Parts: sequence; C-alpha cells; structure tokens
Amino acid sequence: MDWHKLTCGKIAIIRYDLAEIMVDDGIDIDIKMVDEIHHYLLSVFPDSFSLLINKSNSYSTQLDALIRFGALPAIDKIAVFAPTKMSELSANFSAGIPSSAELDIHVFPLRNDALNWLVSTKSIKLHYD
Repeated sequence: MDWHKLTCGKIAIIRYDLAEIMVDDGIDIDIKMVDEIHHYLLSVFPDSFSLLINKSNSYSTQLDALIRFGALPAIDKIAVFAPTKMSELSANFSAGIPSSAELDIHVFPLRNDALNWLVSTKSIKLHYD
C-alpha cells in the first residue's frame, strides 16, 4: 500500500472508494490541515468514499477542525481504528460532534474489524494484509 504524505500525516488509498488516514504522533490538527486532507481526498475520489481513521498515534484536533472534517458531503462512512482506551475515548468524543453525528461512524479496537465493517455493504470484498 502506497502512502501519500501530508503536513499532518499520511493517506493510503486502499481501493476505489476507501482511504486510510494516519496522523503523525504529537500533531495538533487545525483547519488548514483538514482542508489539505479534504483537497487530497476530493482529487482522488470522483464519487463518495469511506474512511478508515487509524488512531495508532497520539494527536489532538482543534474543535473547529473537527467540525469541518465531518462536514465533507462526499464521506460515506467512517471506521475508526482505536487500539487503546484513550484513542477510543477520543474517537467517541469526535463522533459526537454535530457535523460528525450525521455520519455513520463506528469505533473498533482491531483494524481488520474496522476494514470489514467498511466493506460489509459492498459487493466486492477487500483483500488486505
């Protein structure tokens, strides 16, 4: 899987309608970074897409950036891979933000479970490591 480097981390295109985002450790995500993520995703996906947010690293997100992130209409659903209790608490808080609350977001302790949920309604199954 090839990763595209961004200011705040990296994005991998897993398939035609699915990307994984991994933010670098210690980053404080702001609106400018969210706009960079959105711009990249919209340049890659012509239609709606789903996201796997990989919270393996510890980072924070400014509230206005969090609100903007969930407001992108092209996002179909989001799975959050939260391997620790702190990342799970953070993910559940983020999912409760009004712009995100309208999205179909689920939090998983295992990455493969998150991926399986994202593709469960699709006719083409994903093969991954």
